[in-house]
Amino acid sequence: MSMDLAVWSARDFNFPAELPQTSLWKRYGEEFAFEEDEWQVLVLPEQSEPHPSIVHKLPGANFVAYISLEPIDAGPDGYAFLEEVVRSVARKVAGVWIDPSGSAYFHNEGTF
Repeated sequence: MSMDLAVWSARDFNFPAELPQTSLWKRYGEEFAFEEDEWQVLVLPEQSEPHPSIVHKLPGANFVAYISLEPIDAGPDGYAFLEEVVRSVARKVAGVWIDPSGSAYFHNEGTF
């Protein structure tokens, strides 16, 4: 199992340049991975049709980066890095991040 979040943007992403610790990410096809011994963060960018609640918060959103932490029982370091990735990407693309319940937040809003 994993903790799955998303960042929506009105423009395409520029990964890995827009990810924290840029040089430490590995690319596997379209997906990017930051791998540690006990956990990993995965980022998969796509173009998609957003839910109306996302468009209400960010008009023009049609690019999404799915961001996952595996496993779901990763320790505090894994969750801290997940939060850093999500907030950093949302800030860099002027986008919104989506929590597991589907609520949309700007980079400096919401809690983990």
